[in-house]
Amino acid sequence: MNNNIIPTGGPHSALISSQIPDNLPADLEAAVRNWLEREVALGDPREDTIKTYTSHLNHWLRWCDARSITPAAVTQADVESFRHELIQAGMKASSIAVKLTVIRRFYQVAMNRGLIAINPAANVRPPVAREAKSEQKHLTAGQAELLIMHLPVLGSIKGLRDRAIIALMLLEGLRRVEIKRANVEDIEDVEGGVRILVHGKRKDGYIYPREDTVAAIRAYLAARGEVAVEETTIHHRQAFVTPMFLSVRKNGRGRGRISRIGLNSVIDGYLSKAGLKRKRVSCHALRHTCGTMLYDVTKDIRAVQDTLRHEDISTSAIYAASGREHKRFTRKIPLAITTAPTPPVGDSNIPSAPDQETEESP
Repeated sequence: MNNNIIPTGGPHSALISSQIPDNLPADLEAAVRNWLEREVALGDPREDTIKTYTSHLNHWLRWCDARSITPAAVTQADVESFRHELIQAGMKASSIAVKLTVIRRFYQVAMNRGLIAINPAANVRPPVAREAKSEQKHLTAGQAELLIMHLPVLGSIKGLRDRAIIALMLLEGLRRVEIKRANVEDIEDVEGGVRILVHGKRKDGYIYPREDTVAAIRAYLAARGEVAVEETTIHHRQAFVTPMFLSVRKNGRGRGRISRIGLNSVIDGYLSKAGLKRKRVSCHALRHTCGTMLYDVTKDIRAVQDTLRHEDISTSAIYAASGREHKRFTRKIPLAITTAPTPPVGDSNIPSAPDQETEESP
């Protein structure tokens, strides 16, 4: 392999080194490094994107190692056996599809570099999702109100944090990954209120949150106090950022940026407490709820498109909504996030599920 295409000293070089296993052949490892550094996300991957890709890839490589299969000598039958074991383990068809996509791209990179002759995963397709899908992936306005009523009363750091998280998801339409990536430095004071820079799935963009959402965020940040900054890379530049939302120990103290699994636990805990938890209703259901309620009160699909930042129609949505009250559409949703009474700070009326937050595993 031509070594001059191997990235050296890139912004994610150290992270990639820590994620790729040591037992890969040198030429294949170099191809993987090049792929992660220069091709994933059009050459501008985020750290959690790299971790997600390498997590799925390492799952596959560990499977091969346990069966003494050389990764560079894999056959289509091997990939099909891996798929079969995932199905037998009860993994969702959508999750299997993601893993197979990563494996397919991994071998396509090796093939493009002339390391293998064929892609053994090229013709391996994910299983068909046979479960009936629920027609309703969102909450009704009444159910959304019920969810807010079951939030802990203000006072504890957990309660303040969870109220701010649910405000951003339910009233502003943020995705789970956007909550995880949020930083204190993303909050900006502008004419007419506040805007927040959102680090989206594929690109960044601004939201213009309601006053009660901003109040909920600021109440949480004030209560938790100063926290350690993180060193990261943003658009190929070194940056130091302060996580907006932390996972919380039982003693109420933060312990680092909240994970996506941790966010699932938080939201599922409150949905269960309110009697609203059902299959396919979790974090993303709150985003769907925001869009549904927003259209109900505005009858303006362009406002919904702009607020939820849908990439496939983002260009037309941005131009259509460019002069609308600084894009503060979500003020029209008839809910309030800060209506609960304020108890003593020691309040513990919080679902137990969020206490046990763990990082994602393959």
